[in-house]
Amino acid sequence: MWPPKIVLCAVDLTKLAAREVAVASELCEAFGARLVLHHNVASVAPGLTRAWEWKEVHRDTRASATEVDDAMRALMRGVPTTVPVEASVTSGALVPILLDLANRLPADLLVLGSHGWSSEEHASVAERVIARASCPVVSIHDGYAETAPLRMRAHPGHAAPEVVVAVDRTEAIGPVLDHAFDLARALGLRLHLLHVENAGTTTRGHDEMHRRLTESVPPDLVARVDCHLDSGEPSERIMSFLHEREPAFAIMGEHARGFVGRYFTHDTARDVLHRAPCPVWFVPPA
Repeated sequence: MWPPKIVLCAVDLTKLAAREVAVASELCEAFGARLVLHHNVASVAPGLTRAWEWKEVHRDTRASATEVDDAMRALMRGVPTTVPVEASVTSGALVPILLDLANRLPADLLVLGSHGWSSEEHASVAERVIARASCPVVSIHDGYAETAPLRMRAHPGHAAPEVVVAVDRTEAIGPVLDHAFDLARALGLRLHLLHVENAGTTTRGHDEMHRRLTESVPPDLVARVDCHLDSGEPSERIMSFLHEREPAFAIMGEHARGFVGRYFTHDTARDVLHRAPCPVWFVPPA
């Protein structure tokens, strides 16, 4: 649904929670949306679940019901009074519960943090949510929480926030760009459309892709959209561009869904999720 009416923000009560709520609140103010804060308390003991889900940061956050209530109320007090806010606390398996809540609300946007736990043996919570969510997901990792300023929309007297939109050939015209253009209008953004070509792409292929990107830009946004083409390994070139431009956030599609996509393809979105120096706004397949 556009514009978003319900923003669901999943918090684990670590130091990242305040940053997640700030981003979610900023977006709710811009869209006139309602904010739902969600915290899940695992219902099984660490010894009965996968060890990687109980890293030290999770052990530290296994708080009592009173502590959880106090922490959630403190987060709600940090939300601007102009934003309607409510809280939900659940118990059980985090990923299916969060996805079920998102579907039942229904949430138009999901904001969650990532602590970067991922290996060939498992996908992080953020990866699993992004791979299955039916709505866009804004992910913020804990490295970003400590250093970068919050710039999700334009403010009077300040330059428009710059946003990098990473697109592949299938997205030159499609939901990722459509979503990015809607965001540019709603949040007052300046967009940088980035496509990374294979090293062996011909000049003709390069020119054709540049034409497709340029022609995809709506007339009302021409002055606020720049098109960029690069070549090389997609993840590395995207990361290099993000460090160079220092955008407010990045936008990209999520394609590698399911077991085959997760384990047998190189997932650029997964790489960017854990390495980006800014929040990443993931757009699900149409």
